[in-house]
Amino acid sequence: MNDYQKTFNARGHLYNDAMSAQPGAREAERAALLDRARMNPGQRVMDAPAGGGYVADGVRAKLGDQVQLVCVEPCARFSAAMDARYHVLNEPLDSVSLPDASLDVILSLAGLHHLDDRMPVYREWARLLRPGGQLVVADVGAGTGTARFLNGFVNRHTPGGHHGIFISEREFSEHLAVAGFFVEEDSMQNVPWRFRDREGLGSFCHTLFNTSRARPEAVADALETTVGLQRKPGGLALAWQLRYASAWRQA
Repeated sequence: MNDYQKTFNARGHLYNDAMSAQPGAREAERAALLDRARMNPGQRVMDAPAGGGYVADGVRAKLGDQVQLVCVEPCARFSAAMDARYHVLNEPLDSVSLPDASLDVILSLAGLHHLDDRMPVYREWARLLRPGGQLVVADVGAGTGTARFLNGFVNRHTPGGHHGIFISEREFSEHLAVAGFFVEEDSMQNVPWRFRDREGLGSFCHTLFNTSRARPEAVADALETTVGLQRKPGGLALAWQLRYASAWRQA
């Protein structure tokens, strides 16, 4: 957990700045997460790690006040920009101060790769979910262009580096099963980030990843080489990929 806290105590506010400047850039990856979540009115939904509330904001846009949102974010500075209507817990992911079986759905987007031991988190999520409750999680897959960019270019150009421990092909299927889940889906998905132009791409990622040792133009060049860019009607698509899993808490 220390690597997560160190990383986002240093750059969580910059991450929030980038997301505020271009809120639609990562919509495909959030939509892919929420499309897999079977949320219903009256349920209690947790976003963890919640960062600045990006996933929670997507849930609220879909369901408004019909669900209760709990946002678990270890770094208080990172969560400072979050909607005041959310129930925010600045606690470790593997030690959440909620009762057993008190949640209906848990959502997690792109935060786990900062943890070197994820099994305690998977077990904690199983404790928190009611029997039949759903977990939907997405993170960077090992061996992808996304992983190479983060542990390559970002590692070299951001203060403190980037040392992601990425999700292997069978991790979600095998580790979640051990933790007490039935895994319904475990698959790699293309979730392109969208930008109006190359300048917007470079600026967004330069701020998001705090690559202060490189110019935004160099960030865009590295993304094109490592991840891949495509020209689309209305702009550019960065060929971002994440591994998604949907799992259900066994009785």
